[in-house]
Amino acid sequence: MTNLSVPGARLGPKRAVNRLKTWARGLSPDRQFMVGTAVAFPPVIAHLWFLRTGPSFITGLLLLAGSCAGCGIGSWFLRPWYETLTGKEQRRITALPLVGYVGLGAVFVLCSLLMASSGRWVSAAFLIAAWVAHSSYGASFEPSSAPYERLRGRLGRAAPMRLAANWTGISGLLLALTYAWERPEYKGASFSVAASLVVAGVVASLRVLARARRLRTRLDEETTDVIQKLETLRHASEDDRAARDAADAAWEKLRRTLGSRIETGITFSGVTVLPEATRRGLHHAVNRDVRTSGADRKAHRQLLARLRMIRVACAGRMDTVG
Repeated sequence: MTNLSVPGARLGPKRAVNRLKTWARGLSPDRQFMVGTAVAFPPVIAHLWFLRTGPSFITGLLLLAGSCAGCGIGSWFLRPWYETLTGKEQRRITALPLVGYVGLGAVFVLCSLLMASSGRWVSAAFLIAAWVAHSSYGASFEPSSAPYERLRGRLGRAAPMRLAANWTGISGLLLALTYAWERPEYKGASFSVAASLVVAGVVASLRVLARARRLRTRLDEETTDVIQKLETLRHASEDDRAARDAADAAWEKLRRTLGSRIETGITFSGVTVLPEATRRGLHHAVNRDVRTSGADRKAHRQLLARLRMIRVACAGRMDTVG
């Protein structure tokens, strides 16, 4: 009797949720946008308001959970509206986390510097913490969508942001050295250490910029080589093993370069040329094109278009002399 009177019980929880999703997706994108904003914003606003008024710890956790759930459900409703936007508008929206990261980082560093007049140790610790945070997690704020269209900006941002983070950390160390500078017996030693830090910072900055230029040069050369080898393979006979091996070897060199860090040689810190998922997809596309010798003309043209976009992203910022 209960199963007949309660739709959720008759359908089962999973089927009821699926039917609810089907009904929601049947709405127009504009209506789903309205529902998404109505679901996402009230919990977030309530959370911020109660944080301002100082709730209890348990209340804060509950409000945080509500905000996360509201944002998750709201983003599901906003997806159809997002997919109706043009590629340029989508790239602008997905760049907001990066803009927020840079803006909040700049404000944090500025506030840390202003704090130096009243507490140099705390200010120095905050500046060094900002360097550590960027070195550990800064790469995660790079947008992963539209990777080929964003590659030029990705290559151009990595080195300047690394330089800003390095000099933030150096500023923290120099600020901490001011305590030794005030002691007459340590004044000479502290000056030597400070000068060494500045010189090391300048040398490291030049190396970061040089690495970024050399990486663009190598990307351009290796991408050109892969394009030429794939075109040669497409016009070669099916039994031409040498052409296939040459295409595989050229791609293997480019594959390793695409996984390199733009501004550092450290495997756990820095921004890779392309996101991992994009590199994996490109790897499958190249292997498929090599196996079929470019028989699928549409897939072959799409692959060459992606490779040419990598070359375009490197144009004008190379160092062919070094």
